[in-house]
Amino acid sequence: MIPVLSLIVLVAVIALSVITKKNAGILAIMAAFLFSSFAAANGVEITVSKIVSSGWPMSVFFIVLATTFLFGIANLNGTTEALSQNIACLARGNAKLLPLLFFVLGAVVSGAGAGGLIVAVIMPIALYVAVENGISAIMMSLVTMGGIMVGGLSPLAINGIVASQLAAEQGLTDYNSMWLAYAVSMTIFSLGAYLLLGGLKLKKMTQKPTFVRFDRKQVITLVAIAAVLVGVIFFGLDIGLMCFTCAGILLLLGAADQKKAIASIPWATILLIGGMAVLINVINTCGGIDFLSDKLSAVMGPTSAQPIFVILGGLMGAVSSGTGVVMPTLIPLASQLAAELGNVSAMRLVIGVIVGTNGVVISPLSTVGGIAVGSAPDGVNRDKLYNQLLLAAVIFILLNAAAAALGLFHIFE
Repeated sequence: MIPVLSLIVLVAVIALSVITKKNAGILAIMAAFLFSSFAAANGVEITVSKIVSSGWPMSVFFIVLATTFLFGIANLNGTTEALSQNIACLARGNAKLLPLLFFVLGAVVSGAGAGGLIVAVIMPIALYVAVENGISAIMMSLVTMGGIMVGGLSPLAINGIVASQLAAEQGLTDYNSMWLAYAVSMTIFSLGAYLLLGGLKLKKMTQKPTFVRFDRKQVITLVAIAAVLVGVIFFGLDIGLMCFTCAGILLLLGAADQKKAIASIPWATILLIGGMAVLINVINTCGGIDFLSDKLSAVMGPTSAQPIFVILGGLMGAVSSGTGVVMPTLIPLASQLAAELGNVSAMRLVIGVIVGTNGVVISPLSTVGGIAVGSAPDGVNRDKLYNQLLLAAVIFILLNAAAAALGLFHIFE
């Protein structure tokens, strides 16, 4: 009874968040407190006073806080915007290259640590360039978001950090293979959108963008970001400490206003991640994850398990946070289910979760897709773009479920 009720509480929190547009993290902490009190009164061994101290993801919290703080400074002093505009100059008047350049730009900047929310900086510029040069808004949106999300799952970005740590907790340490599976899938989808929506038919630019010189603040910001990359990739330094150190140096050098930099941290996202982790911990303690694992294992087989997880991740990710809600829920479940099935690897099921959950972010119901629609300039039909992105998300999930059923993702295990 208690395990079933815990899952109902999880669904209720997600549904209430979608309906009321309130932060799911806040609702999750409230629900965790109320339900853990109920469970404790009904014989479950759970310490209500410790639900936060034992469930709050301190490591993820610190890293996310540090990376978003550093890139908040980069956004404030115009570094990311100038970088985006200069990338556009590289097309040298050839409009065919613009979507591909924004794909690469999105992947590099997002993958370096900015994460998927960098769409708020890159997408307005990408869509403005699209309107000015007669490029399809839906094509530019899909290709640009595709690059951003490929980078957003890197081990240095927020989504990638969360996914890798969740997988590591299940004993899966080869995160690069999981990331590669998603990156290949999203890249193929993005290139398909580019080709099918007229990328090769584009003409010369009507107005070439002007190269922007980086000022002093932007140069030292680029140096700071490069220092983080070098420190993490080549010397194995802690990314959270590196980001905070470089951010502190930037503030001392006057690269951005301290109050604005702190205010730019996405506290709502951080609260969402932490709050949902607390609730998931309560649900796990109450046996909800074990119950769901048992039921799914009864209907899943070696062939159907991965496609089901792709679809499940896509459905949940379409209406809720993949980082804060879906992956923390499904990755542990996938690991447990793999152990019970015995003839399918945990890696295979987690790949299904990661592909489905993070692929559906192109939906306007998600944060990234919603920002894309909201950032569309005059000249773009936002209602039409909304419907197109929603359809594209459905197509992505169905295509990848089919790929999973055919065993195409097995090469990444």
